[in-house]
Amino acid sequence: MHREKFVALDWLRFALAIYLVLFHTLKEYGDIKAVQWIYSSMSLGFYSTSTFFVLSGFLLAHVYIGRNQGQGLDYKRFWIKRFASLYPIHILALIIVLPLAVINAGGITQITVTPNTNDWSEGVSAASHMLGMGGFMGNLLLHVSLLHAWSPFYTTFNFATWSLSALLFFYLVFPFIGPALARMHRPLLALVAIGLVYAVPALYMFLAGINDNVIAHGIMHRNPLIRLPEFLSGVVLHQVYLRHKLLMAALFSARGTILCLAFILGCFAFSAWIHAEVRGGWYYLLHNGLLLPSQLLLVLMCAWFQPDSNTAQAKLAGRLGLASLSIFALHTPLNMISSKIEKLVLGGIEMLTTQAPVSISSLLNLAGDQTRELWMYPFFLAGVIVVCVLFQEQLVNRTRLFVQNRLLNREKRTTSRMFERHA
Repeated sequence: MHREKFVALDWLRFALAIYLVLFHTLKEYGDIKAVQWIYSSMSLGFYSTSTFFVLSGFLLAHVYIGRNQGQGLDYKRFWIKRFASLYPIHILALIIVLPLAVINAGGITQITVTPNTNDWSEGVSAASHMLGMGGFMGNLLLHVSLLHAWSPFYTTFNFATWSLSALLFFYLVFPFIGPALARMHRPLLALVAIGLVYAVPALYMFLAGINDNVIAHGIMHRNPLIRLPEFLSGVVLHQVYLRHKLLMAALFSARGTILCLAFILGCFAFSAWIHAEVRGGWYYLLHNGLLLPSQLLLVLMCAWFQPDSNTAQAKLAGRLGLASLSIFALHTPLNMISSKIEKLVLGGIEMLTTQAPVSISSLLNLAGDQTRELWMYPFFLAGVIVVCVLFQEQLVNRTRLFVQNRLLNREKRTTSRMFERHA
């Protein structure tokens, strides 16, 4: 059966991943806080993650539910394919980041973590402390089992991969909830209901004035159950896409598209202004629900506009979009590596342009005093893209196919033997 190819959604997946890289790394280059509007615009990383969860729900509904409302969905086959797509990215990235974390800390027991609250609060952050061997092993077990998003205390090792942990939970519940949502007769009303349910915890946090509590922030920020409505709204959004073509044709007319873009950009600009001028409890309102309509609209708009899928640009979009989760998972260790390389380069430049002695020890001393410079950031960003695409295509895809073939073939052999026994 012919399946639509959403080229614009591939570009969106890639753009969301790149924005997350900017959110996590740009602040290390120069004093970005000196230009408030840039700093605030780069401080909305949650917009990227939330939109990605919506997009994931939409695409899974497109592939596995479609127009037949999920009839015949093979749970085991679905879980095997999703596990084979997600887990290799996480575990390979973890293998890369663990030695870097240990080296940077000076030993396993010296790894320091800070119980994080959102940086929008005016309160003092909780004091840092060392994990110790027990903390290291406990968090390593959570990472290996992809359960670390459930810990509300702090993020460890490869902190951005909490989103992969949340995705694993979404994949587990999708076969049970997805088809049921697809059978709802009024998807627009269902979207409103999901949005309201999602906003309740954030509204409570706002009214109670809670904005610097470690446990509360850990739950609101990354608890998979709290973030599940974003994913489910993407599943329902696909039904809107299937059933309301006339509505979307009107919504995304020439004038309607301009208004939609203005609404999306306006929501983003409003959030940046709140970050710059207000902060406080507004974080949770924006993070958990208030921006969901603009995120749904952005995904729907990209799904509606379908460029030719046979062009070179469309194929590039497919490669970059496929690598988006690898960018999510790998940009932290790549940033750690790039920081060392950039400081060595800057130290080498200083050594060759000053009267400093030319030696390895001199280079290392000079590198230790360097700070990352903004002119080097494009090289870092380009390096992240190239490395992550190669990582996805040469390592993750091959590992995924290996795991998928082994598990699916084993399932076929088991089914075949059971059939022969009963024959």
